[in-house]
Order: sequence, then structure tokens, then C-alpha cells
Amino acid sequence: MSTVHPSNIPAPFKDLGRLRRRSWYWLTPAIALGLFVCVMGSILWWLDARDDAQRYGTLVRDVDWAQQSMRLRMLAARDRIGALGRDLVRNGMAESRFLDDAKEILVEHPEIIHVAWINADRQAVWVSSPDSRAGQSFRMSAPGAAEPEAFRAFEIARDEHRPAYSRPYRGQYNEVYLDLYVPVFQEERFLGTLATVYSVDGMLQHLIPQETARKYKVTILDANDMPLVSSSSRADKGAINSYEVPLDPPGNGMMLSARGYRTQTDTSQTMLVWVVVSLSAVIIWSLLALWRHTRFRSQAEQALIAETAFRRAMENSMLTGMRVLDMEGRITYVNPAFCRMIGWDEADLLGRMPPYPYWPQGDHAAQWRNTEMLLSGNAPSSGFEMEAQRRDGSIFYARMYVSPLLDQRGVQTGWMTSMTDITEPKRIREALAAAHERFMTVLEGLDDAISVTAETPKGSELLFANKTYRRVLGSQATGHDELSAGRRGRFTDEAIEVYSPSTHRWFEVRHRMLQWVDGRRVRMQVARDITERRAAEEASRAQQEKIQLTSRLITMGEMASSLAHELNQPLTAINNYSMGVVALVRAGDTDPAKLLPALEKTTAQAQRAGMIIRRIREFVKRSEPKRQRVSLPTIVDNAVGFAGIESRTRRIDIIQKIPEQLPDVLADPILIEQVVLNLLKNGLEAMQDSEKRELLVEANVRDDMVEVAVIDSGHGLADPDRLFEPFYSTKSEGMGMGLNICRTIIEFHHGRLWAEPNPSGGTIFRFTLPLIRPTQPTGSAPELESAPKELT
Repeated sequence: MSTVHPSNIPAPFKDLGRLRRRSWYWLTPAIALGLFVCVMGSILWWLDARDDAQRYGTLVRDVDWAQQSMRLRMLAARDRIGALGRDLVRNGMAESRFLDDAKEILVEHPEIIHVAWINADRQAVWVSSPDSRAGQSFRMSAPGAAEPEAFRAFEIARDEHRPAYSRPYRGQYNEVYLDLYVPVFQEERFLGTLATVYSVDGMLQHLIPQETARKYKVTILDANDMPLVSSSSRADKGAINSYEVPLDPPGNGMMLSARGYRTQTDTSQTMLVWVVVSLSAVIIWSLLALWRHTRFRSQAEQALIAETAFRRAMENSMLTGMRVLDMEGRITYVNPAFCRMIGWDEADLLGRMPPYPYWPQGDHAAQWRNTEMLLSGNAPSSGFEMEAQRRDGSIFYARMYVSPLLDQRGVQTGWMTSMTDITEPKRIREALAAAHERFMTVLEGLDDAISVTAETPKGSELLFANKTYRRVLGSQATGHDELSAGRRGRFTDEAIEVYSPSTHRWFEVRHRMLQWVDGRRVRMQVARDITERRAAEEASRAQQEKIQLTSRLITMGEMASSLAHELNQPLTAINNYSMGVVALVRAGDTDPAKLLPALEKTTAQAQRAGMIIRRIREFVKRSEPKRQRVSLPTIVDNAVGFAGIESRTRRIDIIQKIPEQLPDVLADPILIEQVVLNLLKNGLEAMQDSEKRELLVEANVRDDMVEVAVIDSGHGLADPDRLFEPFYSTKSEGMGMGLNICRTIIEFHHGRLWAEPNPSGGTIFRFTLPLIRPTQPTGSAPELESAPKELT
């Protein structure tokens, strides 16, 4: 690597401002030459511009004169045609007279090739043309058929009562023609038109002054600026001036265009140009000799200065510290970044030999070994780490890279070293390594099995598994897939319980999609062993079922005397009716009209007794809890039926305020009936000594829930905070489990049970159940919901 040190730059190149001032001396002749050429060029340009202006003025006057001449000739021809039309109407002109007059017009106006009389039906009646053009057909023989423009001009002349020109068109042999239609009326009655056909070539030949046609290229353009005819085939690129005027008549967008071309230059002007060019060439040749000597030198100096300035600016702007050592280890160059890094000035470092001032105290032996390795050329290409000491005494870590320094001949003159402060990156790496180690320690110490897998064409790939996963499920992705439980692609944040046949254990599994370190979308799975918890939950659920059943049996036991009395009534009635029927039969009175009413009443009382027994069996029998779509009013009626026995004994009325259109709820009917019956019994007991003898049951819809309230007027709440605690009871003979079981049942149904004081005295027990909207189809998943796993 070849480089030039700033200290080796020659003195003249260090003063860039002086070099730039000296360059102005060499630019003085060039400036003088430039001014001379500019002045002479300006004079020549002014003369040429003046000539162009004069030529353009002449062109404008000539074209305006030519346009005026054409206009006057065409107006005269139109007036002559109009006079012919008036004579035709006034004198009843014959064909011979018409042809004679038309011939005179053709002679006076050689640009006209046809004059024809067209009747109102657009039929060419009389046509006159010169003998030289007798062979040409007249296109208005069927107006509108071949030339729509002719038909359009004919209609304009007829409808607007004025002469009308058609648009130019091309004939059989590529000639360009133009039609003029002059309407002829007799007392506002349209008789026809006098059609005149102009040859556009003839117009250019006979209506343009010959002097104008010789001086310029005269062209007649159509409405689309396309040339129709031209007086010359000369190319337009050589034109120096052009001017266009509209042709009116005939109008229709036609333009008269003229282009002027440069003529032979004046002899004096040519000589002046050659004198200027010759003088300029002599001056330029004289300067070339001077510039040839200085050009290469100036370019070399500028290149050297630019390269040196670029390298210097690049080195000064780098954040990496640069240092140059000679073959003996002496410091010959440092950049500002190196000085800022160690806190020493350039003057303090240049020329220093080891030990350097930035070597840490007490560590010189290690620094000497690094320096000897560097000077011997054995430094690794990947660099090496070292400690350095700043001027304020602080220590930092740096990475040093070494490369040989070669001069322009390829001879090594020293060593170029670059030093980067890696204190913060090293601290971050160490912190990251420590954090990673702590994180892995935590993951490996968790009792949950954590795994991460990615989908590949060959199946799932296990990317990570902690110690628990490897111990329980092995080191393959099969355990992860087994616990996915068919939820692949449908992961949510909620946990699911999955049974693992391979391990014969239950797991609570959570899934989540993550973006892996390589950008892939992967699945993270956290599985917690809940085998023991499920066993405990199953035992608790069985115990809860036993407690619920016991509660119902206790309730029935408490109501046994009332139930016996309730059953005694239909049984007594059955006995009486049966004895009456037997007496009638023995007496020989078997009249069906007397026997049937008694037998029907006997049957009704037997059904009543059977219904009471069936309801008692359903209430006290042991069954699996099952939530289904049920009618809440039916459940309340059944509970009120049971409680009605005790309410009649206590002389308390149970009043129901339930809307007829109350939505169905998702519940187990027996369990909810147990809750309502328990709340009704508590209300009846609380109102035993109350003056008010009405127990109210209400139901209303609250958002997406149905709320049921049992309102009593009893003694009220003594300790509401402990009301739902197990084994807490306000009754001396109570077990304290009734309300606790009720709350457990309601919470199993995703509802809430609470108590609040009645403003008019007593207590209000409320509970909520999730409703089923009427739009939800019946027989859906809610009816088939499995039994609860636990009651908490």
C-alpha cells in the first residue's frame, strides 16, 4: 500500500490559497482572448441579427401583399359569380348564355377550372370548363356521395344565404381543389348554387406575385398545418425566417406560409469574419505553447492536493484511531480519533518510542509482548484485544488491527495500526451472555415443559426444548405435536387440557406464535403437568356432588312431614272415590254416568300423587351435571311447587313476577332448581315472624344475562361478609353449606350470586345466568356441553 504522509508534502502545496492566486496569472491571456472573441462575436451577431430583422420585415410585407392580392382576386371572382347568378334569375338565362359568361370568368380567372349550375336537388345542370380540362369530371354530379365536404358547403350556402367555401380536397391525379358555392334565390325561394372549383395549384401560380414566389418558398397549408401545394420543393430546415397568414377567403383554417432562405453573404462581412477568426487562431496558438508546459504540472499538483486533502479529511473524520509506527516502533503519525481516544495530543505522541504513555501502569510486560508481535509481523489478521490507559488514568479495552505500510516503490516503511474502543460492546456482550445464562437457567429450572417447533417439508422441527420437556417427552418434536391436540393453525391464548397417551399424564397446554431469530414463524408451547390437580379436581367434584345430593336429601327430609301431608290428600281422595264406586257396584247401580266421574277423579288424584313422587325422585337422584337450553320460568315453577308446601304451612304467599317472553338460559335444571328452592326456604324461614306475608320472585334481562331475585321481608342480614362461607350459618340447627353450595353451582354456570339488604326490610338474593339469544339455533353446542370438571 502506497501512501504520502502529510508531513512529506512539499511546501508550495501546503499553501493552497497562494497556488490559486498564482493560477490567475496564467488565466490573464485566456481572459483577454475570451473578451476579444466575445466582443467580435457580439458585433457579428448584431450585424447578422439586424440583417435577419430586415429580411423578416421584408418577408412580412411581401406575404401580406401576396395575401391581400389573393383576397382581392378571390373576392372579385366571387362577386363575378354572384352577378352571374343574379343574371341567371333576372333574365332567365339560357344554357348557351351561361356557358359564354362562365367561359369569360374562366379566362379572367385562370385559377378556376369549373363553373357549374347546381339546382336545388344538388344536380349539376350546366357545367363549363376550359377545353384543356374538358376531360376532367365534375365532382358535384352527385353531391354528398363522393365528397361530404361539398355537400356540407352546399348546405351552408343554402341555409345561411351566403357564399360558402369547402375544405380543400385532392382529385384523381393528386391535384388539390377548393369549391365555392354561391346560393341563388328568387324571392326567398332557393333555386340552386353556382359552384366554382378552384385549383389550389392555380391559386399559388396565378394569384401570388412572381417576385414573391421567386424570393420565398410559398406554401398553402390546410387546417391541420399540412402543406397542400408549394412553390418550391426546397427543405424547410434551411429556412431562416417564416411567416404565416390566414387565407380569408376561403377561410376553413387555410394558411398562406412563406419561408425565407439565407442568400450569399456580403463580401465585407465575410472578410471581417475571416479576420476575426484568423486573429483568434493566432492568439490561441500562442497560448497553447504556454499552457502545454503548465497544464500537466497544474493537473498533477491539483490531483496530489485533492488526494492528500481527501485522505486527510477521511482520516480526520474516522471514529477509528489510526497510528503509524516505523520499523523501530517510533510513532510517526496519529489521527485526531486516536488522540481523542487516549486523551494525549499529537505533539505528545509523535516521535515516541516504547513504552508509550497510554500503556497501563503495571502491565508493561503484556504491552511489550504485543509490540514485539506487531513489529515482527506476527499480529493476527483478525486483530487482538489490548488494554489502554487514558490521560486521566481511566482504563478502556481496544481491538488493534495491523497492516504493513508500503511506499510508492513497494518497500515497507512501517506499520499502520487501527484501534477501536470496544469497552461498551464488550460490556454489552458480557451482559448479554450473563442474561442469556440467567434466562437459560430459569427456563431449565421450570417445572413446565417448554418447546418451540417450526414447520418444514419433512414435518415439525424441534428448535428448543427445556430440561423438563426433554425429561418427560424426549428430545423429539413428537411430544410437541401430541400436545397440540389438533389445534395447529388455530392457536389462542387460552389454555387447554390435553391427555398424553405416551406418558399417561394430563397437561395444561398454552400455544403462541412467535417470530424466530431467523425470521421464521414458529410455535411455542408451554405444557404444565396437571395430573395430580385433575385427580384432586375429580375427587373434589365427586365430593361436591355428594354434598349437593346430601343437601337435597336434607331439604327433602326437612319437608318430609309436609310431603306426607301433601301425598295424603290425593291418597285419601283415591280411597274415598274407590269406596264409593265399590258401594255403587255392590248395590247393582252400574250406571256409567255415575261411575265415570268418580273413576276420572280417582285417576286425576293418582296422577297428582305420581307427579309429586316423580318430582321428588328427580330432585334427590344422583346425576351428572349437564348444562342445556332450559326455560327459567319452568325451573322456578318447579321450585315454587316444592316450596309451596312449606309456604302454605307458614301461611306465606310466593309471588312470581317473571316476563312471558323471558329468553332461555344455559343451565342444569336440577342444580338451578336446588338453588332457587334453597333461596325460597331461606326466605320463608326468615319471614316466619314478619308482618308481611309475601315472598317475591322476580326475573329480568341484564345485558347478556338473566337476573333472578328472591326478595323477602325477614330479619335481614346479620353478617353479609361471611354469608357464603362454608359451615357458617345463622340458624342453630343449620350446617352452613347451603349458600356456599348455591354460589358454587351459580359460578359453575358462569354466573354470580350475591345478597343485598332490602330497602323496605329483609334481604334480596340475586343470581345471574347466561341467556341464549332467540336468533341462536337450537340444538347447538350449548346443549351438548360436557359436564364441569370442577366446582370451585
